[in-house]
Amino acid sequence: MFERFDKRSGAAVAEAREEARLQGATKLEAEHLLLALSRGADSDLGRILDQAGLDYDGVLGALDAEREWSLEAAGITLGSIGLLERPTPATGQPRWGASAKRALESAVSIAQARGDRNIRPTHILLGVLRAEEGTVPRALAVAGVDQAALAESAEASLGRPR
Repeated sequence: MFERFDKRSGAAVAEAREEARLQGATKLEAEHLLLALSRGADSDLGRILDQAGLDYDGVLGALDAEREWSLEAAGITLGSIGLLERPTPATGQPRWGASAKRALESAVSIAQARGDRNIRPTHILLGVLRAEEGTVPRALAVAGVDQAALAESAEASLGRPR
């Protein structure tokens, strides 16, 4: 699958793997892809994410708010179980999680449907945003981000399909 990924997309996937490891995750998931993509502040995609309030700190904040909201929905407060601290980095490399696999498969499908030869970071973002359920859509909703408008901006930045 990765043979069609351009250099920046490959780097984003590698950054996502490292992000997952640093967060102590055993699986690389879509939220790690979103975090990695949010680090590209100097790119068109970085500017699109920044305009939506999703620079790196904004994504972290949205993910933290989603985790707190989800736990509170189950009657658990973060302070009561010591989840306020950042986790210890994992020692091994995280495996692929289902949401990341789906996001990358969607990125490939989106590029193919558009006639794009290479998978760019924007395709990955669109793949992440395609999810209707899971951590990322909940985090974006909690943060007040319009997922459809963000996808529309990202798609427009790719230009016209071939």
